[in-house]
Amino acid sequence: MTRNLIVLGCAGLLALGLSFGTFAGTTTDTDSDGVPDTYDNCDVLANGPLLTAGICDQRDPDVDGYGTACDMDPSNNNVVDLPDVGQVLNALGTPGQTGEDLNCNGVVDLPDVGLVLNALGGTPGTSGLSCAGTIPCEAQ
Repeated sequence: MTRNLIVLGCAGLLALGLSFGTFAGTTTDTDSDGVPDTYDNCDVLANGPLLTAGICDQRDPDVDGYGTACDMDPSNNNVVDLPDVGQVLNALGTPGQTGEDLNCNGVVDLPDVGLVLNALGGTPGTSGLSCAGTIPCEAQ
């Protein structure tokens, strides 16, 4: 008798858990980096805890809502242009704690210049954060 009650109790808890799971919905992670899209500051390029290479994580030193991994716009004018190239060139050799260290290797160097040059004419992002493009923008 006790065993039947335990089984029934477990079945009830399982059913309750499944019903809550139904209301919770699914979490989309387009880039499979371990950060749900709505909280991911770079939602189409992996920059989360499941990333196996690189160190950008969810870094966003200029707090514009775009993660460093997909923000080649350190001037924050929402277009990658010559002022961005100039800003990266002016920061060459400095420690990588700023928005100019585009590859997150700890120092602003020639690969960062290459990244911004390759992105000329583009825009930062994309980002799943609704405040992206404004400063400050931080995941809630």
